[in-house]
Amino acid sequence: MNSIRITGLSNDTDQQTSMSVADETVLMLNQKLGTHIETRDIDVAHRLGKYAQHKCRPVIVKFVRRQTKIEIMKRAKLLKGTVIFINEDLTNINAEVLASLRLKEPELVEKAWSPDGKLFVRYRGQERNEQVTFDKYKLWMAKSWPTKTYATNKTTFARKVSNGSASNRQT
Repeated sequence: MNSIRITGLSNDTDQQTSMSVADETVLMLNQKLGTHIETRDIDVAHRLGKYAQHKCRPVIVKFVRRQTKIEIMKRAKLLKGTVIFINEDLTNINAEVLASLRLKEPELVEKAWSPDGKLFVRYRGQERNEQVTFDKYKLWMAKSWPTKTYATNKTTFARKVSNGSASNRQT
């Protein structure tokens, strides 16, 4: 697949054309990531979902060449700390398993990511990365999702984990 999803790209309008989305995407990628792509490097780019005022719909971008996508994904970490996120366009099942890896057992999983549609995980305390094979998908999808808030202080589970206090979780 040659596609990526971009969230946080502003200037969403009701009548936005595919060409204007492609132009905006090229401008952002060149400015923020230091790439040198042109509109002709994009096969198609468009917003996902219905337009809603005061919200930015995600953008899906399909590149003409796979190598362009790979270069963009390698540089995507330069956006860390901004409101823009670039992710691979995954199948629904891969997206659900990746979210499961990242959110369902954060005390077990140090890191989870996806290059070229394959899922990888690094478990805490291990030095090696492991590819998540299809036979493990059901295991991760069957695990329950963490509770979203805590009655005492309304802190989200993700924030509690990032603050290092996931062990105080109420179930």
